[in-house]
Amino acid sequence: MKNTILFSLCLFFATTQSFFANDGAYYASGNHLIPITDADIAVTKEILKVTRYKDKFLSVDVYYEFYNHGIDKEVLVGFEAPSPSGDVDGYPVNGKHPYINRFSVEMNTIALSYKTAIVSDSLYFKNGEILAKTENEIIGDDFNANNPEFYYVYHFNANFKKGKNVIRHKYIFKLSGSVMDKYSFDYILTAANRWSNKQIDDFTLIVDMGNEASFSVNTSFYASNDSWTIAGKGLNSLNKESKFTDFYIEEGFLTFHKKNFVSKDELYISSSRNFQYCQKEVFDAQECTIIPFDISFQEKLQDVKDEKSYKILRNLPYARRGYVFKTDFIQAYYQKQSWYTKNLTYVAELEALTKAEKNWLKFLKANTSF
Repeated sequence: MKNTILFSLCLFFATTQSFFANDGAYYASGNHLIPITDADIAVTKEILKVTRYKDKFLSVDVYYEFYNHGIDKEVLVGFEAPSPSGDVDGYPVNGKHPYINRFSVEMNTIALSYKTAIVSDSLYFKNGEILAKTENEIIGDDFNANNPEFYYVYHFNANFKKGKNVIRHKYIFKLSGSVMDKYSFDYILTAANRWSNKQIDDFTLIVDMGNEASFSVNTSFYASNDSWTIAGKGLNSLNKESKFTDFYIEEGFLTFHKKNFVSKDELYISSSRNFQYCQKEVFDAQECTIIPFDISFQEKLQDVKDEKSYKILRNLPYARRGYVFKTDFIQAYYQKQSWYTKNLTYVAELEALTKAEKNWLKFLKANTSF
């Protein structure tokens, strides 16, 4: 019988949780479905889409195609989720994970019911049953709501007919964050290796963090930046020191596609708070030589030191889109930004900016005398 929480997963979760213990909040992880009972079933296709939802949440929508090489069979399938940790309220909510919502499973177009179990160790499936704990058993006088020592297993019975079977799996969880990251999340890719073919025959990953956003993706499961396609407008930059690829998305989303995909590591995405960037409300272009691409950072930029700084700052929305400035000092400033790329066909138009950008420019103009 397979252990359903492998040592490597436990180590990964423990490392993640300890990282957030003192300087942020780890809420939840995404995870691949796994067979709790052994089955000769392969993952032939998967389309995994992760979407930032209302800024603070991640929507996960997974399309699976499985192939059953044998006779019709019932398999107990699970979704494993560690408890939250750090600056969180780690109490279960009606026996379920407190930060995972809208959990649903559909198999061959039929909605399936599921149950949630609270388990205390990796060997939670014995003698044909899940060894679930009650809330009274896991919450005692010494319970630490900031670091619960138990896991959740969402599980359901899946009737795999011979041949192709389709499962659609959806859920939403709260994005983690810390003093260093505006948001971050991980998704456990290696769990896919626990199906019979030990891989995903045809894997597509879609990452949609919203427009005018900057974020980083760890490089552990792909060979080069060319593995990604930007559907829309944006650019990327490999950070060799951090082993992350930095993405700057003006509009659109990312896609990653690979046949015979075997992951030896997990997906991790984060959006830095960029403490090396402008942290003062009064923007000084001479002092602040790095300015963030992400639209959310513009709210920190409330005022300017001088006219030159004002002219640079008010052109930030146009620089995001690659405008080539005729004024030398403005072009020189943005040319030094890692995210800036020239777009010779772009014509700067105020009305074409987003509502947030137009409101910020209006506010900036009203609060400066230049």
